[in-house]
Amino acid sequence: MLLIKSGPYAKKTANDATIPLRRFAQHNMNKMKAESWTLWSNSEFEVFTPFNPHTSTEEGLHVIIVPKVTVDSALVDENLSVETFRFAIKVARAMEELKMAPWFNIQSNGNWGLLPGKTPWFHVHIYGRRKGKTWCMPVQIPLAPGTYHNKPMTERERKDLSEALKKYL
Repeated sequence: MLLIKSGPYAKKTANDATIPLRRFAQHNMNKMKAESWTLWSNSEFEVFTPFNPHTSTEEGLHVIIVPKVTVDSALVDENLSVETFRFAIKVARAMEELKMAPWFNIQSNGNWGLLPGKTPWFHVHIYGRRKGKTWCMPVQIPLAPGTYHNKPMTERERKDLSEALKKYL
């Protein structure tokens, strides 16, 4: 599969038909919105925390940064990738200032978008690491969608982070 830049990014299929990537990724965004709390949003980015985070609250917190420009990989648009990670650092700093966690992993996973019937789309995860049983180990994210059942950020944490993001961003 080859990516081309036509209008807002497009995906080129085997039969050479060009289909806007935005339509495919919009499904992912809508699903995320339905399964998450929006903490902050502007014309460039949205910040979410999922109802069912990748990590347990004992081990840390899970926040997702989604650029409003849709691409399937960080490699497609270098400037967008750099700006998204810069923005993620600002979000992590707000979390750090609130003392939500002493350490943060910031990464772009996107592997589940490669599963049959799925579409990859660029987004960034922030894992606020707490000193639990996996402290000092790599983040242990689930192997597949629906294989984990973790409690979300508390309502107080969501409110505090949302207010901090409004203040700092």
